[in-house]
Amino acid sequence: MSTPSPDVRPREIAVLSGIVLLEALALAVAGLRLVWTLLFEQPLTVGGTVFLVLVLLGGALWLLHVGRGLWRGFRWPRAAALVVQLFVLVLALPLLQGGQWALGLVLAVPAAVVLLLLFRPTVLAWTSRTVR
Repeated sequence: MSTPSPDVRPREIAVLSGIVLLEALALAVAGLRLVWTLLFEQPLTVGGTVFLVLVLLGGALWLLHVGRGLWRGFRWPRAAALVVQLFVLVLALPLLQGGQWALGLVLAVPAAVVLLLLFRPTVLAWTSRTVR
């Protein structure tokens, strides 16, 4: 089994970038849903909701940047993606333990896939290139 050239984008990168971008989309949708709550419904607290909107939309922008960095082959997004997936697992495990299997698996499975793919030799080769 030969190792592909580091000049050819591996399929694992497409999967990694896709999952990270879907996570960014999920954060953006959650943030926009809270904006809807601010505008048309009665939020529990306005200040807390505004803060949460900023956190969710900021996180979505950050994950968008991480996914783009992975796609382009930069080294730094590996660490960012790793940390985000660990946080997602920290959120998923109590859901699984509490019997909320659907939501827990929706969070845990993509995070586990990203964690496994981040350490594949083809991903490491692609994200360690010196020439862009």
